[in-house]
Formats: sequence, C-alpha cells, structure tokens
Amino acid sequence: MGSNSRCKYCVGEEESPMPSPSQCNSSTAENLAKSRLLQYCSKGACSGGGDQLKKILENEKLAEIALLDPKRAKRILANRQSAARSKERKVRYIAELEHKVHTLQTQTTALSHRLALLQRDSAELATQNNELKLRIQAMEEEAQLGEALKVALTREFHRLNFSNCRA
Repeated sequence: MGSNSRCKYCVGEEESPMPSPSQCNSSTAENLAKSRLLQYCSKGACSGGGDQLKKILENEKLAEIALLDPKRAKRILANRQSAARSKERKVRYIAELEHKVHTLQTQTTALSHRLALLQRDSAELATQNNELKLRIQAMEEEAQLGEALKVALTREFHRLNFSNCRA
C-alpha cells in the first residue's frame, strides 16, 4: 500500500469488520470514529443524542478514544458533565455561604450596637441602684437616730414627770 492508498476496510464495504485506527489514514480514522459513534448512538446506547456526539467529536483525543471504545468515550463525557455540574453546585454553595457570611456580619454589627446600648443602660441602672441604696442606708440611719432620740426624749419626759410628781 502506498501513502495515498487506502486499506481494504476504508473502501466502504458494509459487511467488512471495522478497521483499527492504525489501518487507516487520519481522515479515514476520524470518519470511522464518527461512524462507530453514530452506530453506537443509533442503537440507543447514547442518551444525550446528537449533542453528546457533537461534544465527543469536537475533542480530537476523545474522538480517538471513541474510535477504539465508544462506551469509554461516553463515560468520559458523562464524567466531564458530572464534574461541570459539581463545579456549578460548588459555585452556588460558595455564593450561598458568602451570602450567609454577609448576613451574619450585618447581624453581628447590629447586635454589637445593641449590646453597647444595653451595657450603657446597665451601667446607668447600676449607678442609680447604688445611689438608691445609699439613700436607703441614710434614711435607715436617720430612722435609727430618730428612734434613739424618741427613746431618749421619752425617758427624759418620764424622769421629769416623775420628778414633778414627787415635788
């Protein structure tokens, strides 16, 4: 066979077995890959149909693999699609997490502000409470002094009354 000649499989005999890629020139090998994929997909093995076939044939390496093993090419493409879906899910998940972070940061800022106000109010109330305790203590001391004065005056009254009665 010369460089321009074709192998016996490339002539187009339908009933001949499919040749291997090494038995054909590159354009024939590509055509064989396409025909094998078409046969494989026409048997119902390809669920993606024409779109899947087009993706396989766009990539030369995948087309070579499809020539040798169409099931493997389909599996590789399915894995790529799965990886793409996984990447999309990851991007959505990251966006969701970023949204949560933003929401939580906003809540943290609002709660920090509220906490500062409550701490200020608590400090004011603690000061007022201490002032009231001091006033109560002063009033209790005044009451005790008043009671002591009353007792002393009562004693003095009784003493003076008793001494007036004797006289």
